[in-house]
Amino acid sequence: MKRALTITLIIAWGFATTASTGLPGSQGIASAAPTKAVAPPAHGHNHEGMTWPPQPRGITNVVVHSSVEQEKIDRAIEGARMDRLERKARTHPEANRALGNRSTRITVIDREDKTTGKKATQMVFFSRDNNATVEVEFDNEKIQAVRSIPAREYQPEITDEEIAEAAQLARTHFLNQGLARIADLKAYGILAYKPKGGGFFDTRVLYVSFQQHDDALPEFEALVDLTNQLILKTRQEQ
Repeated sequence: MKRALTITLIIAWGFATTASTGLPGSQGIASAAPTKAVAPPAHGHNHEGMTWPPQPRGITNVVVHSSVEQEKIDRAIEGARMDRLERKARTHPEANRALGNRSTRITVIDREDKTTGKKATQMVFFSRDNNATVEVEFDNEKIQAVRSIPAREYQPEITDEEIAEAAQLARTHFLNQGLARIADLKAYGILAYKPKGGGFFDTRVLYVSFQQHDDALPEFEALVDLTNQLILKTRQEQ
């Protein structure tokens, strides 16, 4: 900051000198009279009927987190709900077969039929045993339908837990290669896709990068297959 300030002052000083003395062989240029500042026209706001915080028109089901503590409470409540729905899925023969022994719960989606007003809940999983997205439909927490979609056709977004798992596998791999630098970097992850528009992988594959901070370039990269617990590909920036 000190260097930037010094350069600014030097440039300003040089410009002022040139303006007052003129360049060699040039004629002086008269300074224009300073323009009087004019206040902007008055602008009125009509806040009648508006909510706080401001919300886009037509939006519904807005949840306002007034504090970090409240957000933690909401997450705990949602987590308990997911636990309860997962237990119900595990006691349902069709759902349990679809999930297999190794599955990751992704999210819970609440829907309401605008015509009938009927509410329904969908819990989404990814089954590593069957390499499939599993959608379990609930009505008043009673299972109504189970749907399995092969991984190559569709996969839901990844969870923070999956990112952490993939990052640990990749970090261990790089450490075993003697690359101690990896221990000081932050891990980031996204769902990976096949190259050249090939779509989803047949298994649960994440792309993981390791970098100093959000805006830094990756120093290490890896494709991690969570289904088979394998490192498919790695890259180190030179």
